[in-house]
Amino acid sequence: MASTFRPWATALFAACAAVAGTAQAHQVWIESSGNQARVQFGEYADNLVEKSPGALDKFQGVPVLQAQKAGATAATRVEGQRTATAFTYALPAAADTLFAEARYPVIDRSKGGKPALLWRPAARWVAGLSQPVAATAPLDVVPTGRAGELRVVFNGQPLPKAQVMLVAPSGWAREAHTGADGTVQFALPWKGQYVAEVKHTDPTAGERDGEKFGETSYLTTLTFAQAEGMESPALPAAPTR
Repeated sequence: MASTFRPWATALFAACAAVAGTAQAHQVWIESSGNQARVQFGEYADNLVEKSPGALDKFQGVPVLQAQKAGATAATRVEGQRTATAFTYALPAAADTLFAEARYPVIDRSKGGKPALLWRPAARWVAGLSQPVAATAPLDVVPTGRAGELRVVFNGQPLPKAQVMLVAPSGWAREAHTGADGTVQFALPWKGQYVAEVKHTDPTAGERDGEKFGETSYLTTLTFAQAEGMESPALPAAPTR
């Protein structure tokens, strides 16, 4: 699919963060190096990381990390801890993919005349794009094994017309929409870490732990690193708060 290359609008996200339900303007993503991994909350494109004490404390508990090696029949559950800037994990062994869903409280939107919202932020990390990865989350974005190609899956089925945002190491972003088979393809000109993001809203009402909600908003990211390419400018300086 064709994609457009454009700068991420920092001012737009700053404005989003100022309104009620600011969490939805954020994302969670996974970074991993050696036997250490962390789940971060904020805006990767803006180099913004939420902290504790602060917005990181709004999550209900510490997400459990699912670590899996290619070819393994099951993932290993890895417990973590909340630190000042992230949820951190010590990995028992090398993994090809990591996944976590962060549990957020049901968001009351009654003042705006809207039903309560269940926000389900999740994150996946892969060691590279050369091997396909099976989708396991309700909303997932995974590599297909073909160069620069990702697949978006919702409830086990390819999700067409989904907007995928890809943030390059420089802080610039590309966006494209998935085709009928749920796939989208990006050029990857830079070395370094990329984060792709996809969102999907399900209007089906439900209940979680006795709390009713009128719709569910899914947000899932995929983090991967590109070993080859041009040297990337640094991410923008973190905004002062």
